[in-house]
Amino acid sequence: MAGIDWPGLFAWSTRHHDGTAPSQFSVMTDEDRKFLEKALEEAFGKIEDPNKMMQEAVQQIQSPDRNDTSIITALEVIDKCCDDLDCARNVDKLGGIQTLLDLCDSHGGGIRIRTLEILALLFANNIKIQEVGIKRGALQLFVRMIKSAKKGSDERGKALRALVSLIRSIEAFEVAFLRQENGVALILECLDPEEDPSTREKAASFVRSLADDERLEAADVEKVSNRVAALYNKNLENETLQYREILASCASVLACVCADQVSEELQNAISQRLEQLEEANDPDGEQEMASLRSGFLAVTVQKSTTLKSTA
Repeated sequence: MAGIDWPGLFAWSTRHHDGTAPSQFSVMTDEDRKFLEKALEEAFGKIEDPNKMMQEAVQQIQSPDRNDTSIITALEVIDKCCDDLDCARNVDKLGGIQTLLDLCDSHGGGIRIRTLEILALLFANNIKIQEVGIKRGALQLFVRMIKSAKKGSDERGKALRALVSLIRSIEAFEVAFLRQENGVALILECLDPEEDPSTREKAASFVRSLADDERLEAADVEKVSNRVAALYNKNLENETLQYREILASCASVLACVCADQVSEELQNAISQRLEQLEEANDPDGEQEMASLRSGFLAVTVQKSTTLKSTA
């Protein structure tokens, strides 16, 4: 069976230059992506085995003759192959994980960002591939990228998403991140009020998961709850509804699961935000309010219990 018509797929890039000089692009425009998606649909229609397509894409990235065009095109092929569950399971057998990690390390800009997006997709809820990633040093790579990326950058946000997908819900991996990679300090960086909102949102969602699964120690809870409280000092009306709801859910879980450890600052922040929501009486704030009320109740009960035990 014939393989992929790679020259045909590469045609999307010709609009960037006349062929006499290297292309200077870093990411595809919407027009380019539509062109390539159409070409990929035609290519997939001619090839019965997506594993074959992924293997060819991996080989394109590994090729000594690779360039930005071939790499970006191959990444889009891999992304489309991930829709096939068999491909997602076989990605390491096809050489995909190590190749993508190496690419992430060797290239910056749009190529690194797209690679991080695909790795996050491959690791998400895929225990076998998460295990492969850990063995191949993905945790250390992602931690290094988050630390080195500029605050507020897309690269930092995508590296965080890839890291969370790699370790989420697997106790040994999350503990290794927290204890061996100074993970709490990294989370605090990503929760910085001056960080990009989408990165803060992802970090808050991860904190909620860690607290719910009881991965955080008492000292961790105090530091994290203080930083979450600081986010309530910003004008939340400038943030998206989803951001506000996730932040409230994070604050609530911290208060409910770690009521005796959560900081006074977060307790006050929850109370003040509830007052704002009750005064606004906005139907869109109902879910946020419900989460915060749960957290407020948990803290109130804990305070009452503490007072009775010391009486």
